[in-house]
Amino acid sequence: MKTYIKKSLVFTLSAVCALSISSCTEFLEEEVYTQYDPDSFLQDQEGVDALLTGVYASTEISGGDARNIYYALSEFPTDVSFETDGGFASQVKPIQEFNLNPSTPFISGAYSKFYAAIARANNVLFVTSGLQGVDADVIEKINAEARFLRAYSYYILHNFFGPTPIIEIPAGATIDEIETIGKETPRATEEEYRAYVEADLLFAATTLDAGTLSSRANKGSSYALLTKFYLSNRQWQKAADAAAEVLKLDYTLYDDYTQLFSIQGENNNEFIFRTECKVGSNQVNQYMPHAFPPRFRVQPNWVNFAAQFRTYTAFYDTFEEQDDRRKLFLTEYIPNNSTSTVQLVRDANGNPLNNARSFKYTPDPDAQGVNHGNDIPVIRLADIILSRAEALNEINNGPTQEAVDLINRVRNRAKATPITLNQFPTKDEFNDFILAERARELYTEGIIRREDLIRHDKYISRAIERGYPAQPFHVLYPIPQDQLDNNPNLEQNPGY
Repeated sequence: MKTYIKKSLVFTLSAVCALSISSCTEFLEEEVYTQYDPDSFLQDQEGVDALLTGVYASTEISGGDARNIYYALSEFPTDVSFETDGGFASQVKPIQEFNLNPSTPFISGAYSKFYAAIARANNVLFVTSGLQGVDADVIEKINAEARFLRAYSYYILHNFFGPTPIIEIPAGATIDEIETIGKETPRATEEEYRAYVEADLLFAATTLDAGTLSSRANKGSSYALLTKFYLSNRQWQKAADAAAEVLKLDYTLYDDYTQLFSIQGENNNEFIFRTECKVGSNQVNQYMPHAFPPRFRVQPNWVNFAAQFRTYTAFYDTFEEQDDRRKLFLTEYIPNNSTSTVQLVRDANGNPLNNARSFKYTPDPDAQGVNHGNDIPVIRLADIILSRAEALNEINNGPTQEAVDLINRVRNRAKATPITLNQFPTKDEFNDFILAERARELYTEGIIRREDLIRHDKYISRAIERGYPAQPFHVLYPIPQDQLDNNPNLEQNPGY
């Protein structure tokens, strides 16, 4: 059964405002009609869920947030896909062409979104610290979920901006003191940041149960996020060990890759952490209206946007013909009011068109306008399998049979040709293959491709190959100008 983040549940406690980074003046002036006693409210699962609802709501990435964070900021500056046309194009252009500044669209929104989530997670920890008469195990698990979501928020901020301020609110702080903390806290060092996120995730991993609901934090998602955080920081042994913990749990690769992202395939045991989407809820998938090509024959209940999400032909060419993952691209179609087939990969002379469309999120037959119900994976098993293979290659200074076997688990599911150990004489050759395999497996998903290219030191060079003026400092986005204006102790990233 699916669960969704519910809107408008107000848990009226003074602490709910107390840890917010922004001003709470208007909230404090509201007249309170109803107040719950937290000690009694948290005696059942409904109360626990209510307390955590706001944190999950602020961290989930769907709808327009997914468009801005997963694609504009994460995939369009890479060698997989890009965007043209529609009103969206002017906003994406400076990002995918590496013409960035502190006021570039979407950057401030991402920064603010995840600090709001951090504030809400801190709210939960503040509330639970004062609870009386609630079972200690219940409190520990609430804290573990809150700390997982806080770490997840810091992980994404780190991915985009490097170390940012770690907001710690002392017990008994006044509203004025909290305001001062939010406006004066400097950026953490890299070492402080890593230790903080690691501590939150280790606490979650060792406190939470394995769980079966991939939309909630659990042991598996905690170790999986640790894997990705360690990998992004090139902490190879820790990444390999965390991945091994995930692989001990009851996750399995879904049999049919072509159905994995469809409505029919969403109740699978491969998604470790996901955003559950449902038409009519506040969590929806809006990818496909951007992927439909012009005059595509959509159903009456679908929408086709002017904005066009396109795939580079060079990336499409990296797939073997029999690879199931290749089947999720639209490569030709007959438009409305036409009998002629439009090609999207190459023209009649063989020139690349850079126009194939990812149909990974198979259109929801029951979509309503822009809103489809396909679940959005945040982390899935194939990612962790490939992550462990990469970490082992680094640890052993070259490929091992275990690493090859891990990659073949993913390739066999896709019906791609299995690889052998003797194909890759050096660590660098195997790393290059892993980087390409991760793209083939994980395209159109999350913040993955940009992070992968940066970790492999190919983000800038590949952008230059595509003709863009990328500079080494572009591996980080600029700290948003409104944040610099608000906090004089917040230093800008070099180069901006």
